[in-house]
Amino acid sequence: MKIRVANLLPLLLMLLLAALTLWLRVAIEAPGTGSNGHDRHDPDAIVENFKLTRLNEQGAPQHVLSAAKMIHYADNDSTELEAPQLRRHADGPAITITADRGTVTRDGDEAHFRDNVVVVRAAAADREELRVRTDYLLVLPNKNIARTHRPVSFVEGKSVLSGIGMEFDDNARRFTLFSRVRGRFDQARK
Repeated sequence: MKIRVANLLPLLLMLLLAALTLWLRVAIEAPGTGSNGHDRHDPDAIVENFKLTRLNEQGAPQHVLSAAKMIHYADNDSTELEAPQLRRHADGPAITITADRGTVTRDGDEAHFRDNVVVVRAAAADREELRVRTDYLLVLPNKNIARTHRPVSFVEGKSVLSGIGMEFDDNARRFTLFSRVRGRFDQARK
């Protein structure tokens, strides 16, 4: 019995087509097969004009976190913020932190501000407005602490101070600069 190549050609083409179809199906379905989506880094919530207010024990606003856009990811429970702003409501001058982008931990105990970070302490009766600039700031809102390991500059009136690394403890009302500290102080005339 002789088998001609011409007779096998359609069978070989069909087998090749079936193999390609199977390969395409596996290639397309592999990332999501049998998955609930938690292993993929896709947003599960996107909120425009996001605003979150944390209240103190008496029910008064303690911190207000807002952003142009909030994106939450289920796989690692991370929250990314576009144009975030954190405003502290407490005794004393208001403190506002803004940045180009940020992230917040699941429990809200840490907020990371990145790119063009500006901290503004409003002017008070005895003090001028204070502006702090850096490119990264870690904020621990429950502890009233902010810190960075990056270059930072302070401007209050005509006084200027800069350094590398900083910690601000709002409870103690104390700024600490860690290295390469330089400054020029202009004493206000009375």
